[in-house]
Amino acid sequence: MPSPRSPPLRSASSVGRRPAARAGAHTRSWSVTSFGADDHANPVVAGLLRRTDCSQITDGAAGVVLASRGFAQEWARKRGVAAVAEVKGWGHTTVGLPYRPKVAHDGPYLMPHLRQAAFDAFDRAGVPDVFALDALETHDCFTSSAYLAIDHLGITPPGQSWQAVEDGVLERDGKVPLNPSGGLVGGGHPVGATGVRMVLDATRQVTGRAGATQVEGARTVGTLNIGGSTTTTVSFVIGV
Repeated sequence: MPSPRSPPLRSASSVGRRPAARAGAHTRSWSVTSFGADDHANPVVAGLLRRTDCSQITDGAAGVVLASRGFAQEWARKRGVAAVAEVKGWGHTTVGLPYRPKVAHDGPYLMPHLRQAAFDAFDRAGVPDVFALDALETHDCFTSSAYLAIDHLGITPPGQSWQAVEDGVLERDGKVPLNPSGGLVGGGHPVGATGVRMVLDATRQVTGRAGATQVEGARTVGTLNIGGSTTTTVSFVIGV
């Protein structure tokens, strides 16, 4: 069992901190007093999860309009919009709700169905791997969920998600900027709207309309959304 100061646990607690602290990544006013092991300012919720490892209850709504290429281009032309985002690829997997069947298998990945959804989207989009994305919006309802995405999408080998945090791979100027929007920890988690919000933020990124959260030069952005503890997993690749 790693010690509380080991790299895996230190990185797990900080994987949501940097996205949450990014300027312009918030839709409401709130402050975080501590991301550390302070039992008063950041109490334990369950197991290794502390308060700031968990997304906050949030009201919100998001919407997108899906149109044919011709209609979208004409809409953009009439409004002087330079670029229209496109769904380049998608993936969707489902499994039963109980936890044990999800993990009752051999292999290096805890939940291979989650990995399959993302790689189906990559394949349909012609994206060779996660490093071909300019950014990734993932479902960090808890920091452990972000950890799950990091190695399952191939940013690190299985079980080495902490290394991506330690090495700065997930920073806005890193190899795979993770949750430039602030994610669910920083931006909030309106349950039922989060997946659409990710697609909206990916659209803003690839069309250069993300404001203070813009990743420079972003042309292809991936999303990974989960529900029911990965009972359903949906992934998109959005690009221009």
